[in-house]
Amino acid sequence: MMQDERFIRIIDFLKENQTGTLAELSELNGVSLDTVRRDLEQLEKSKMLRRVRGGAVYHNADITTHGVGLRSISHKREKREIAEVVSSRIVDGQAILINSGTTCMEVAELLVERFYRLTVMTNSLPAIRILSQNKKFNIIIPGGIVDGQEEAICGEQCPIDIRKYNLDMAILGVHAVSLEKGITDFRIHQEPIMRAMLESSRQKIIVADHSKFEKISYVNICSLAEIDSIITDSGLAAEMRRKYTEQGIEVIAAESE
Repeated sequence: MMQDERFIRIIDFLKENQTGTLAELSELNGVSLDTVRRDLEQLEKSKMLRRVRGGAVYHNADITTHGVGLRSISHKREKREIAEVVSSRIVDGQAILINSGTTCMEVAELLVERFYRLTVMTNSLPAIRILSQNKKFNIIIPGGIVDGQEEAICGEQCPIDIRKYNLDMAILGVHAVSLEKGITDFRIHQEPIMRAMLESSRQKIIVADHSKFEKISYVNICSLAEIDSIITDSGLAAEMRRKYTEQGIEVIAAESE
């Protein structure tokens, strides 16, 4: 079992049970106690749990503001569900935009698996690496400077380059969605880039797992009226979805297995 998969299972277990012993986590992942200890040490450094004598307890911190590497293991299954729905709405040969972030990394993985030829513009360095695996894809990279924490291109030149193009669809991963404030995010340097992506695309799609609904971050991106739809995972409560649809917002949730 890969390390990231072990991390996800440990965090999911602690979310549900609040605590876990070394023996329980060893059995959960089918690994030795020494491996569990090393995993817990790394997760504690990332502030995702707190080690205690004989095991660990869940640390309910907001990890969405951490770097991409850490965020990528949070809600991974939900992000995969979202990517599945997104891929079903794309047609081979289209030109699309995807921004930086871990949900869009999952989208990029499925694009490589399922499409023959696409034009993709992105400022995400991990997405560029993933998309490059398909030699038939045209990958457009805007200019700018590298944000090491976000693993993305930013800076004044980036939105200028994006606005040179007219693309079929923008797929934007964001930090928070609310009826009060619309789409918000914590990534200050990414705000003008997301705005440019919205302005340069015919169809505007927001991707956000259920934990991001009715949350507000400190940078305004756009109103809900400016987007076409929100794609989320199967964990979104029916009542929450109803509140948005009553306001005329299309929310597409993955079907539960």
